[in-house]
Amino acid sequence: MTGSDHSVVIEAAREYAGVRTRELSVAGTGPTVVLLHGYCDSADTWRGVLTRLAAAGRRAVAVDLPGFGLADARRPGALTPQFDVFADALVATHGPVVLVGNSLGAATALHAAARDREGRVRGLVTLDEPLLARHLPARVVRLGEFRRLFDLAGRLPVPDRLVHWTVRQGVQRFVYGPGYRADPAFVATALRSVPNMAAAAERGRDAVRYAREHPGGHGARTVSCPVAVVHGAKDRIIPVRASRELHALLPGSELTVLPKAGHCPQLDEPDNVTALVLGILARADGHREHAG
Repeated sequence: MTGSDHSVVIEAAREYAGVRTRELSVAGTGPTVVLLHGYCDSADTWRGVLTRLAAAGRRAVAVDLPGFGLADARRPGALTPQFDVFADALVATHGPVVLVGNSLGAATALHAAARDREGRVRGLVTLDEPLLARHLPARVVRLGEFRRLFDLAGRLPVPDRLVHWTVRQGVQRFVYGPGYRADPAFVATALRSVPNMAAAAERGRDAVRYAREHPGGHGARTVSCPVAVVHGAKDRIIPVRASRELHALLPGSELTVLPKAGHCPQLDEPDNVTALVLGILARADGHREHAG
């Protein structure tokens, strides 16, 4: 079996916290590695990591978060509580777990690990965490909800083919690092997420809403499990400084900056990301033995 052999990945319909979703999984041993994707992404972003974890004999699952991929739409109201309840259900179902998240998924995983009081979360890996970003785009999106702007954008008569071209360009430039070629299968999932201008406006509006739900970043969070903080040095969306700040906030965490990776290191460098996950699994085993 090779790292690119996707035939080992099982796809199934599941339900967590009342949200019907799609789950990708691989069989194995040890704590379940739960993989959480970023904003406007889906479980498909983890296929390369899933096959590599399978090759290492490790159990893992990746899911579509509420409102993304093939999951149920989000309910009205604040976004963060919906992601939190969903993540807690994942931990309760699959625990013990090692949580791995990218961007939105990183923030969601971190908050779930901080809420854990039963020792179900054995380790945490954050990839390109977003909430501690302080660059100009991050400051601008927190100025207001821009409802009228997004309402207007959603009604613009932009041809779908132009939206699709923009999505393809955006994936290549902002999701992948320089020098990495976008996987056509992944691009197809991005087009499914943003098929037209109305969907693009909705995605933009909710991204701003989520950022505004966290004006102070993560707040006071304590995580007792081993933590690996990872960031792609070529991330064009979130500066590396955000993960450096997270590392400083989490005593005992390990910081890794991947020199060539972009905003989604799991796409650019699945081998390195898998190695980091396996490292946390090993640390989690050692941490538990020491605690016992």
